[in-house]
Amino acid sequence: MTGHGVIALPSFPPVSFGFDAIDNLPVALADRGVKRPLIITDTGLVEHGIVNTVTDTFGAGSDVTVFEGISPNPTIAGIEAALAVYREKDCDGIVGLGGGSVLDSGKALRVAVTHDLPVIDYLKDPSKITADVAPYITVPTTAGTGAEITFGGGIHIETGSHQLGIRSIHVKPDLAICDPGLTMTLPPVLTAATGMDAFGHCVEGFLSTNNNSPAEAIALDGIARVVNYVEAATADGSDREARWQLLMGAVQGGMSIYMGLGPIHTLGHIFADSELHHGALITASAPAVLRFYARDTDTAMADDLATLRGAMGIEDDADIATAISDLNARLGLSSSIRELGYPEKALDELAEMAMQVHFNHTAPRKPTKDEFRDIIEDALG
Repeated sequence: MTGHGVIALPSFPPVSFGFDAIDNLPVALADRGVKRPLIITDTGLVEHGIVNTVTDTFGAGSDVTVFEGISPNPTIAGIEAALAVYREKDCDGIVGLGGGSVLDSGKALRVAVTHDLPVIDYLKDPSKITADVAPYITVPTTAGTGAEITFGGGIHIETGSHQLGIRSIHVKPDLAICDPGLTMTLPPVLTAATGMDAFGHCVEGFLSTNNNSPAEAIALDGIARVVNYVEAATADGSDREARWQLLMGAVQGGMSIYMGLGPIHTLGHIFADSELHHGALITASAPAVLRFYARDTDTAMADDLATLRGAMGIEDDADIATAISDLNARLGLSSSIRELGYPEKALDELAEMAMQVHFNHTAPRKPTKDEFRDIIEDALG
């Protein structure tokens, strides 16, 4: 590996994984003393019947409240609206049901319901977050973000603004219930984009400067799962084996995030001042970053890229960036940020923003401002 030290990973929350795992939710809440849970979600999951599937697991007379106002790119306003409902209904625990936006919102909400300061204060200064947080169980309905097990997330001040991070060991979920059956109604384009988001987590976790052999093995296994099953899950949402494998790959991607990220997610972060889907931004940014890495003549980098080729199942001399672009094309995803609809912005401004992003700290090769300018120009397409 290209790393220089050893990292001790924080413990992951327990995970209940498998078809029908959602049936464990009522007991899991009761075990944590939750009698009046607030389920936060989005309107799409209500329309697709997923919310009813979850609420049906509770017995008659259960005191369950549903808040469906979380937006695709989570905002402080959405969290504050959920907070008002939580207090109005005298809730005593939270269930995040959805993709990364919902699950990250739940991390901020569990702080807001027990802390006195405005939400933005905890985004700007996570050190103010204490262990006094509300019980929180995550239920992912996409296979990609890994947010169901991580202790960080991104929240927008308002729609269209850049993200602020909420990062504290205290926001790590108490339990993740990962039921592949809940991902089966996810549309093909979102299946593809979120699956490739998981791929990006695994790639950057593996290439991180932090060394931890078990975590690296998890990342490599996650890469293989995504590459081997994302096309099948995208082509046929009812493919149970593909859905199971892709969701497991997403959980492994969440584990890989603990190793640190890099320039792929830096680009995803600077382009996030739009309403474009996070997963689509990540997978469109990946080829440009891998082309940048491929120019590195360092033996350790070459060895890592060779290992990455093995996990992807491509030829020893294959160009990784081209392989990712080809996979994107087969999935109907773009490898061009401009094609996604990102507005024109000055390259120097974007490069300067990229230099400030904390994801760069664990990059195996840290781009200079001029190199970031070139990478960004390449990613824009």
